[in-house]
Amino acid sequence: MPRLIDILLTLTYSMACCVGALALMRIFGVPPVGTMIVAAAGILLCLQLHLAGSSNSFRHDVRKDIAKLRKEQTRLEKAATETAARLKEITEDFAVRGEERERALVSEMKVIETLIERMGERMPAGGAARRPASGGAPNEDMLSVVREALQENRVDLYLQPIVSLPQRRVSFYESYTRLRDASGRVVMPGEFLKVAMDAGLMTAIDNLLLFRCVQIVRRLSAKDRQTGVFCNLSPESLEDPDFFPQFMDFMRQNSDLSSSLIFEIGQDSFLRRSPEAARNMARLADFGFRFSIDHATDLSADFADMRRAGVKFFKVPGEILVERLLGGAEMMDVSPEDYVGHLARFGIELIAEKIETEATVVEILDLDAAFGQGHLFGEPRPIREDALTETHAPIATPTHADIPRAAAMH
Repeated sequence: MPRLIDILLTLTYSMACCVGALALMRIFGVPPVGTMIVAAAGILLCLQLHLAGSSNSFRHDVRKDIAKLRKEQTRLEKAATETAARLKEITEDFAVRGEERERALVSEMKVIETLIERMGERMPAGGAARRPASGGAPNEDMLSVVREALQENRVDLYLQPIVSLPQRRVSFYESYTRLRDASGRVVMPGEFLKVAMDAGLMTAIDNLLLFRCVQIVRRLSAKDRQTGVFCNLSPESLEDPDFFPQFMDFMRQNSDLSSSLIFEIGQDSFLRRSPEAARNMARLADFGFRFSIDHATDLSADFADMRRAGVKFFKVPGEILVERLLGGAEMMDVSPEDYVGHLARFGIELIAEKIETEATVVEILDLDAAFGQGHLFGEPRPIREDALTETHAPIATPTHADIPRAAAMH
């Protein structure tokens, strides 16, 4: 466009000079050669003046553009300085948070060490314990295995997925404790629970599991994985005057984990809970922690009482749900189709647990249960020990690939 304007102006100058030269020839009688010279000189003069003006305008525009560039450079330098300062703040913030996590982890490990020391103090030398009337030798052998596993830190945390229905996507995990003997053999709960209970060690074992659950939840949260973890909480732990105040103080400092950590207690234990246990459950609920009732057999439970206690999940074995609701073996005030809705009115969600077959799943779906748990959806799998002791270690949690093919088809 500027070039077109220059051409038009040049033509205008030329026409004006030619008209002037023609006027000189006709009015003043100037010879044609002279008029041509005058016209050419006029055109050159006009072009020189135009170029001079254009050059000044160009220089003005260039100076204006340079001023704009300098202003933009200043703005960018300021923005870069602010960005660098913000990055420094973020880096320092991450460093502070890392130090806080380190301190929290050290605090957890100190508590765990204290628990193990207490377990050692409770156990007489040689592994002797309160011996039952019969089977004393086998119990002493198993008690020795339990003691060595605790002292040598051969206590493993296992996680089992809890999936949404019917999608079968992992929504939660439930945690379990497994011990290993000196040969590396996994000691199942059925083998050591009775012995540990007789020796008065169950509270300490439960406490160790609780702290490890907190560690796993923190690591899942650090990876922006919002998967919740169910952790069993025994009545003995709720009533332990030595442990619970310490644990309550720790949970108060970590109340940000309340949306991801669900404490679980059996239905019978919940019904028989002492006033002290009820008060301690209420204290945990005050900090936002939720509870789950498992091993439920009474489907007509007092759900209003559960709601007051902060219970948000109700676990019932799948076979019991099928037999007592769909099979009509239990008289209910609500229809089987409305059972899940009935629980929802108390803010409680139903989890069908111990599901082993696809046939059970098909029937459970008729009840609109929100979640399912059982070996069909995935067996409990161990968590690596380094995930509990190293600050930035990855977590080897079960994935969808761990779910059997039959479960992954949906």
